[in-house]
Amino acid sequence: MKGKFGFTLIFWILTVIVLLLVLYPIHITLGDKYQFYTENIAFIIIAITFSRFIFLTKFHWFSHNTYFKIFWIFGVIPVFMYLIDSMWDFQEFLDIDGIQSIMSTVNQADQLGLAKYIRAEMTLFWVGAMISTIALPMRMINSIWRLRNRGKV
Repeated sequence: MKGKFGFTLIFWILTVIVLLLVLYPIHITLGDKYQFYTENIAFIIIAITFSRFIFLTKFHWFSHNTYFKIFWIFGVIPVFMYLIDSMWDFQEFLDIDGIQSIMSTVNQADQLGLAKYIRAEMTLFWVGAMISTIALPMRMINSIWRLRNRGKV
């Protein structure tokens, strides 16, 4: 069991590193003007963590914990609604205000590149979070079935 917690710790460290690397260009350029840090962080954490749960279930501490798996079968419903609402808010911001509205301090040459980066990385991690949120319950059901009927995760 000790190795499985170490595995989880290593992946949390990797998740934080990815998070810092992705958000660093935005933070260094826009600072506090960017209002979607919370949503962006949530998209990245959900995409990486749920993908890890899907593909590496047998290496996790919860691999034989049926209650944890049942929780995530139904626990993805509010996560799914949060993802939809957050992306809706981001898209509404892009449509009404535009990303250039928070880039007044950025020189004209860098605005287009940063705007494309922000939109692309938000969309990438949102899509990853959505796909993994939809696939996670199916994987947990499969894992519960395999554990009960075959004795392995």
